[in-house]
Amino acid sequence: MQSEHPVVLLIGSDPDISFLRSAVLASAGIWSLRVRNADQAIAVLGDVPFDMAVICYMLDQANQEQVLDFLVRAQSGIKVLWMVPGDDCSGTGFLMKIEDALDERPPAPSNMGDFQFAASLR
Repeated sequence: MQSEHPVVLLIGSDPDISFLRSAVLASAGIWSLRVRNADQAIAVLGDVPFDMAVICYMLDQANQEQVLDFLVRAQSGIKVLWMVPGDDCSGTGFLMKIEDALDERPPAPSNMGDFQFAASLR
């Protein structure tokens, strides 16, 4: 069942940072779930229809790679946002990054194959 609210997976090893990010998202009506490592992230990715995964800079390289590898192999279509130090110096700045990423449209496919316009568009 898809929610009318965006749902974001917060992946980070620092529970305080994740809690603050979750509170900022909640204030804007964005639901979130916090996990602390790749194993927890992968466990919930199959059960919850997320719109986006936010990967924290505090998460070690091996866990970041494991999450990314899973998302690519699963062809999940979930948007991924990597946070770097300074991205969340203010709650407003963090929220703007999330909202901008959620509003982004996916790029058009580069290989259209035997694409043809519908007769009504000719």
